[in-house]
Amino acid sequence: MRRALCILWLLASLLAGCNQPFEPNGPLNNTLVVYSILSCRNDTQYVRLSATSGAPPVPEIRGAAVSVTSGRQVIQFRDTTVLWRDTAGNPSPTAVYVAYNAPVLGNALYSLKASTPSGLTASASITALTQPLLSLQPGATAGFFVLNRVFKSVSGAAVLHFYLDYYALVNNGWELHTEEVPSRRYVDPAGNEVFEYPSFSPVGSLVAGGTTVLIDSTLFQVTRTIVYKKYAPAPVVFRDIRFVLTQIDDVLYDYYYLNNGPVDISTIRLDVPVYTNIKGGYGIFGSRGEVILLLGLAP
Repeated sequence: MRRALCILWLLASLLAGCNQPFEPNGPLNNTLVVYSILSCRNDTQYVRLSATSGAPPVPEIRGAAVSVTSGRQVIQFRDTTVLWRDTAGNPSPTAVYVAYNAPVLGNALYSLKASTPSGLTASASITALTQPLLSLQPGATAGFFVLNRVFKSVSGAAVLHFYLDYYALVNNGWELHTEEVPSRRYVDPAGNEVFEYPSFSPVGSLVAGGTTVLIDSTLFQVTRTIVYKKYAPAPVVFRDIRFVLTQIDDVLYDYYYLNNGPVDISTIRLDVPVYTNIKGGYGIFGSRGEVILLLGLAP
């Protein structure tokens, strides 16, 4: 039985991942599927609901009662439709439950409950992450960007991405584009240049004052050259460089690792396990934190 669960983020903008098909397969007797990632960076939170079924498409679930409780605070979600963009950039209307003006407090317990008019119910509880910190270290180290990374929660895993934002003249109009700067490059045995990009690694412990991260600035220069070549002879105007530190909690990292971790070919069971922390249903209820460090570039 395949239960395909929509998951973000992961890692490139998690909300952007929510426009993927959300149609888990399962027994003909429906079971509620819940997908929600609380963001400690934003005060707007989302919940998506679906149900297992014998065959797609799964009808949208409307009119459900959805709430998240933390202490005496009860956050009520309302049924709405938002316009996501799919992986090709096309607008795609998506049924979601949304709560505005709902900031998430770090290290607080949050409990989600969902019930549908047809009688399906599910629930889950998590401890929300505290927002990490990211800053540029004073002083200079030749050939490197020097950053300081501070985690406030010992939970899950984190990844630091490095982006170059720029305007390119395309069809007589200026367009805003982004190019990710690799974390490493090397030449393979065939003589081809290979670029590697960062991936999630566990947050093992809290370090007072944070940890120093050195980023090779030559990789930034290589990326600038790639951008120039991509649009030549059209002009390119570089806008800024953007460091994005994303942390996901244990729930999301367990899901990520089980579905993307190494496969041991000697094991007996080779199917991909399905991870869920939803009681009475399937899906994922987790939390994430993200901090952005923006550095302007001189024209």
